[in-house]
Amino acid sequence: MSQDVFGDFSAASLAGTDQEVEFIKAALNLPACSKILDLYCGYGRHAIELAKSGYAVTGVDNTADFLSIAKQKAAELEVSIDFCQCDMREIHFYNHFDAVINMFAAFGYFNDDENSAVMGAISRSLKPKGLFLIDLLNREWMQKNNLNRYWRHPNGESVVSTKVEIYEGLAMMKRQLINQVTGQKMETDFQLRTYSLAEMTELLSFHHLQIKKVYGAFDGRTYDEDTPRMIILAQKMNE
Repeated sequence: MSQDVFGDFSAASLAGTDQEVEFIKAALNLPACSKILDLYCGYGRHAIELAKSGYAVTGVDNTADFLSIAKQKAAELEVSIDFCQCDMREIHFYNHFDAVINMFAAFGYFNDDENSAVMGAISRSLKPKGLFLIDLLNREWMQKNNLNRYWRHPNGESVVSTKVEIYEGLAMMKRQLINQVTGQKMETDFQLRTYSLAEMTELLSFHHLQIKKVYGAFDGRTYDEDTPRMIILAQKMNE
């Protein structure tokens, strides 16, 4: 879902992906063969590059079309990844992964209880001392900037426009997908729960995850209210 809604914010060029993956590897600082869950992997941009770097990657997404593209790209590159179609509210791993990554505003699409349940499932999926890297749009930055965007969909035939408004912690988003070949239009409305750092600290702590560092962008800068992202690195603590 977030791959469509926030595609323009992802800087999803090859150069962008390279920078993002180098950031992920540096932040996690895990040895090769470590098990990483890419939760809502989308088209597999990060999962594939991490697998190429020697990690044992599982990619989970709820959208069949995204996974189809990811599987095709992985096959073309002869990369082995365990892809699974699943709603993030239904993941059932236990002490399995050295790290979980959740990238590009892929968290917060449910109500508070469901979002908390997802965080609990993430925590349970991690080994003791396992790491969780979550990438969120910075709510303070969102409130100060125009988030309306227009970009070309990866299918090559369509263009996407999004309009975003922030109201009481909720990002209200309207997306329009226009197929330039057939002329077909599709509109979808989304709501994204946005979080402050204090709210994320409380949520993570409730599920035995302790923040180690907070970044403001993929260049490694320190988070503040003027950075576009809030990228949190947390570690699973003893329950």
